[in-house]
Amino acid sequence: MLILGEAGTGHDLAARALQTPGSPFVALPNGARLGNNPLTLLEETRDGVLYCAEIGQYSRAEQKGLSFLLPKLDKHNITLVATSAEPLANLASEGKFDAALLSQLSAGALVLPPLRARRDDIPALIERFWRAAGADERAAPLLASLSPAALTALSNAYWPGNLDHLQSVVANMQVVRGEITADLVKRLLGESASPNQVLAPEITTRFFELPLREAREAFERIYFEQLLGREQSNMSKVAEKAGLERTHLYRKLKQLNIRFSRRTDDSSTAS
Repeated sequence: MLILGEAGTGHDLAARALQTPGSPFVALPNGARLGNNPLTLLEETRDGVLYCAEIGQYSRAEQKGLSFLLPKLDKHNITLVATSAEPLANLASEGKFDAALLSQLSAGALVLPPLRARRDDIPALIERFWRAAGADERAAPLLASLSPAALTALSNAYWPGNLDHLQSVVANMQVVRGEITADLVKRLLGESASPNQVLAPEITTRFFELPLREAREAFERIYFEQLLGREQSNMSKVAEKAGLERTHLYRKLKQLNIRFSRRTDDSSTAS
């Protein structure tokens, strides 16, 4: 199965849903093992799920290793789940992805919708993430603490990081005592800071449980997602606010797996 959709839409959750209880689930953080010795994965994943995330970033050798495994999966009763937030058809047309491999994988393609296309689900998702973030009995139901205007603001947000972005905002709301207002929600979303106001990043204890590299990447992802939303993907303004050259900004967003449209001014159209 090939799972497509924007970053943060739940590729890993969809893959996990295909796992039979008690069976192996082998998740590859990159394509290195496919490029070096793909056969070792067959016995390790027998009767289970092989999860290959972001195959659009695979090298040619790694794509070749994946192609090599495809005809051998049935014999080992392996379900392959490959994902990509990047448009693989565009990569194939540019010669960066194997068109034959894409054709084989596309037979079982599934596109996950962005969160802004399923706004009716947002209240239930907020409650679920709130309960997951509050492991003790002191965590009261979040929806009871939300003002109607705050819930409206959450439901109407653009959510460039989709489920991951929503989960991050809910985790930040976990430390709030009392009613959660629309103004607070907008501050968490990075939408209401005036030009002369410094918006302090909302950091919760979860960041301090991560290795430095992962914590830095998590913060950078939140920072750029909020900045893109606040500037409505105007890349000139985003680069200016972040203090980066445009080429460096594009490279950073790609590294963080954040999808973006290359708007250069207010009159531009998204690409």
